Amino acid sequence: MTLEPVHMEEIAGIASGIEYADAAEESDDMIHVFEMLSELRDGEHLILKAAGKLFRSFVDARRMSLSADEFKTTYSSDSGSTNPILFERGLFLDICHAAMAATPTDLNLHRKRTIVCTGFNPAGKAKLPGTEDWKLFDDGYGRSKMIQIDPSLLKIRAGRMVHDYSIYSSESEHILWTQADMDTNGFFIMDGPLYPRQLMYWMGTDSEKVLIRYDKNAKQILQNYIDIMDFHLKNKMPVVGFVKNPAETQIMNLLRKRVKEEKKFMELPWATDTQMFKALLKPAKADTGKADTGKAGAAGASAVGAAGAGTENAGARFKITYTNWFLQLKQYYDDDIKTGSPLMEESLTHSFEPEDYTVAFFAVRVPYEDSSVVFKIESLYGLIKDEDMRRRITQKILYELSAGKIPETLLKADSIAKIGGDEKKEIQNLFTVDKSYNNFRWGDFDEL
Repeated sequence: MTLEPVHMEEIAGIASGIEYADAAEESDDMIHVFEMLSELRDGEHLILKAAGKLFRSFVDARRMSLSADEFKTTYSSDSGSTNPILFERGLFLDICHAAMAATPTDLNLHRKRTIVCTGFNPAGKAKLPGTEDWKLFDDGYGRSKMIQIDPSLLKIRAGRMVHDYSIYSSESEHILWTQADMDTNGFFIMDGPLYPRQLMYWMGTDSEKVLIRYDKNAKQILQNYIDIMDFHLKNKMPVVGFVKNPAETQIMNLLRKRVKEEKKFMELPWATDTQMFKALLKPAKADTGKADTGKAGAAGASAVGAAGAGTENAGARFKITYTNWFLQLKQYYDDDIKTGSPLMEESLTHSFEPEDYTVAFFAVRVPYEDSSVVFKIESLYGLIKDEDMRRRITQKILYELSAGKIPETLLKADSIAKIGGDEKKEIQNLFTVDKSYNNFRWGDFDEL
């Protein structure tokens, strides 16, 4: 049964009864909140720190899109997934397909593909391949392999884990495979965070139900990501993680904790870090600083302020606003999970100092249709600690977002790697799948 007009009318009444309070102008509280981001601690541990000068600034997207891109080649990676397939006897499989795209287009690079299938077989009722070696296909332009998770390592989250193994293994292996094809004077954009955060979370926990910290495949995936970062640090080739839907709450949790400890009365209405940055980066009705149109990162903290209620000035829909860079020193773990990053385990090899692998980021707010979105742009401290490199990476991202809502090369990679709904059904039909009522009611989901 669908909703009738009478139902929609009632829902509209509920929506209209919710009141939102906006300040007329940026409040002193909001200014103070931003200043607090210069350094945030959790007890004795430094968690967040501004890299360089603390500022908020903006660019005119129209002018920025007409400027020159100093990077002649841009690369992006992405992967598509079938999502976990559950067999009737408990076997889980997930198949991921990774690709690399380039602008200008490089057809030989685009043709290269990496396919990884991860299996978890708790009952031992299905026979999986006994080798995890690469198998070449498509005249050597494609390669595939199957990896397995030891059934003794998982008591929960089997479906999630086979997905994480497949997607992180396929992407990292494909990036390493195609690095030889990259022009190191180019720019590399990864889809999502720099590191495999979900996998790292469970490798950092002492849970007795998820013991993947002992698994050789999980460690190999982490080593892959270290090797990727070593390539960029060695060649001083910019790499960023483009996070489309950041959902962290770490900064907001620390702000609330600090305000409580200092017994301050401040308004902190945001549920996530993204909501906070979206408010802090809202273009003001009247700008108090000059737009940064050529040297990203040069403007000061007064260059943009959060506007209050009412319509933003007409030029706001052409403004891209952004913050300075921050170091995120402890990104992955809660208080009940051991500190330190699994990336720094003794069993893994590193070519640079541990601090160089630290995640750094800046937030950018982009007008989108009749609203706006906030992206989180991650890179390595080992790269952005150099002021000129920091400027170049910032400038490149602002250029990409001025030319399109998502970087062009990232969209290319997504289109190449994506496994469509019809393809997923065809793949699933190759197996005897255990389907629940929801499979028939809702069909396949792109997200778990």
